[in-house]
Amino acid sequence: MNPPPRDVLLIALPQGRRARAFQDSLRGLGWPPARVISYLDLLAGRVKLADEVRRGSVVRFESTGEDIETELALIELGGGQPADLAAGELADSAAWYAGFSAVLRQLDADLSSAPPHSRMHVTDHILTMFDKPATHARLQAAGVAVPDALPEVHSLDELLEAAGQRGWSRVFVKLAYGSSASGAVALQWQGKRVSAVTTVRRDSRRLYNSRWLVRLHTWAEVAELIDALAPQRLHVERWLPKANVAKTENSGGGSIDLRVVVIGGRAQHTLVRQAQGPITNLHLGNKHGGNQRGDVAALLAAVGEERWAAVQQTCQAALTAFPGALYGGVDVLLTPNWKRHAVLEVNAFGDYHRGVLVDGQDTYAAELAALGPL
Repeated sequence: MNPPPRDVLLIALPQGRRARAFQDSLRGLGWPPARVISYLDLLAGRVKLADEVRRGSVVRFESTGEDIETELALIELGGGQPADLAAGELADSAAWYAGFSAVLRQLDADLSSAPPHSRMHVTDHILTMFDKPATHARLQAAGVAVPDALPEVHSLDELLEAAGQRGWSRVFVKLAYGSSASGAVALQWQGKRVSAVTTVRRDSRRLYNSRWLVRLHTWAEVAELIDALAPQRLHVERWLPKANVAKTENSGGGSIDLRVVVIGGRAQHTLVRQAQGPITNLHLGNKHGGNQRGDVAALLAAVGEERWAAVQQTCQAALTAFPGALYGGVDVLLTPNWKRHAVLEVNAFGDYHRGVLVDGQDTYAAELAALGPL
């Protein structure tokens, strides 16, 4: 049974794929279309959010990442320099985060004078989920299994010293405020030998996001990359091995991890992210082909009910660390032979799972159903 229709106010790129998908979900529920306001209109003061909220409205903030103009405005607001985003240049994620934080805080203040309404996400949760060190610390304090992490480092030399003190020789380097594997580096070394797999390519002195994974094999290349990324703030975790699945008629096999959307406290819509390399984000590719969705049913059969229940409980515990959060996309790693699992990230906008249904509902419909009455 569908929940009773309500007015929905969506803050998003009006013609973006996420807004279109959300409208499709509303249509499927029999709800009226959402009223969509762009971040740019709010930034420019052309629209005041509180004026658009009606009594009982549902307010949803969506990702800004589909619109270059919005991203550049946030970077400028955060004090950063413009980047050629159309060409894939790696933007200043710390400046973007500062700008995004300022916008959400201002919208929070505006909404304080609005009529009674519901929020699909709380600003503090969104901002913490976009801050990888803060999320890691929160999960660890809540007793959720996560990879060990280094204290903040500012160069390759500091990274190697801190890792060496712990006996590590394999780490994942992430931008503290990065998303979609932007700026990610899987780094390992032994003696004088080093190798890295990264989503970053260099062109002269500029850094660019690459859909095709780049491999580095010299210390000079690695040092140049890590030192160039460090000013944006790094989060460095121990590189845990990922489980592998065998090649099948419909799948090329490879390493896997999971994106599990937890909604209303329940681990629900699950994607298996499968890759031929260590970075599994589904938009990436390599010489063997693109990363792809894996077979959820086959994975559950291999893992077994007891271990799968434990994975679900961990994902639910990760959202519990954000009290009152309606939903979030939890990235979880399974180690070989399913012996262990650990939460890698929690994503505020990690619910764009098209074609994945639970009890006949997609993620958006399930989130709306979980809202409950005003």
